[in-house]
Amino acid sequence: MIRLLSAADHPLIHEFCSQNLAHSLYFLGNLESLGVESDICQFWGSFDGRGELNGVLMRYMNGWDIADAPGCDYAAFGQIVDAHPAGATRLQDNTQHTQSFLPFLRRYEAETIQTEYLCDLARANFNPIATPWPVRRATLADYPALCRFYADAGQMTRTPRGVERPLTTGRVFVVEIAGEIVSAVLTNAETRAAAMIGGVYTPPPRRGQKFAAAAMTALCQSLIADGLRPVLYYDNPAAGAIYQRLGFRRIGLWRGVRLQPTLTGSVT
Repeated sequence: MIRLLSAADHPLIHEFCSQNLAHSLYFLGNLESLGVESDICQFWGSFDGRGELNGVLMRYMNGWDIADAPGCDYAAFGQIVDAHPAGATRLQDNTQHTQSFLPFLRRYEAETIQTEYLCDLARANFNPIATPWPVRRATLADYPALCRFYADAGQMTRTPRGVERPLTTGRVFVVEIAGEIVSAVLTNAETRAAAMIGGVYTPPPRRGQKFAAAAMTALCQSLIADGLRPVLYYDNPAAGAIYQRLGFRRIGLWRGVRLQPTLTGSVT
């Protein structure tokens, strides 16, 4: 059975997704910051014959994610994605009990697939990197400057809404030299136990000066001080070298898919 979940299901979703914390941080972060019945974020549940939850499908705007257990009804979830008026441009394809969710989609197919290393940082392993650069936590007053900073940031490019959300529901740290932001890092999702780091960006002319190391050190210190475990995923070797120096360890893989409409797909 598949049904749209409501506020009454909040504890059920939280318990289910907490079983695989690192892969479910976006679920838990949205659940805690937006709730279950938001106009931009929805949750559907897959239930077995005994009424036990065995899968959760989440929509955040036009991005989709799945948390699954054995017996999850992937085909029904695929029909929901295919038929939803919001469309689908992104998929976090990290199912644990089927190789991929992509075969269950008819209206969409992969445009690009990116597989990255998933890592976390235990408090005992944290190794701060000493740099001479000043780092501070950004505020909403930095919103215009951060919008400009992330407007042309390659794979890290963010919309204005994508800049605003971590400023209001997460945290953003910046390195600023002579009034110019030269590096930034932020949290894409925070829960009571962990936080997903993203937006790690330094413009090419500013690289090689340990700006990102300074920003990452400050962010990790802030998260660990608040009792949160830092989590991130990456595929850039230079970034990976910084994360390894900080004490991050690989715990798995993270697969992100950019979707495009199929030419022959249909919704039945």
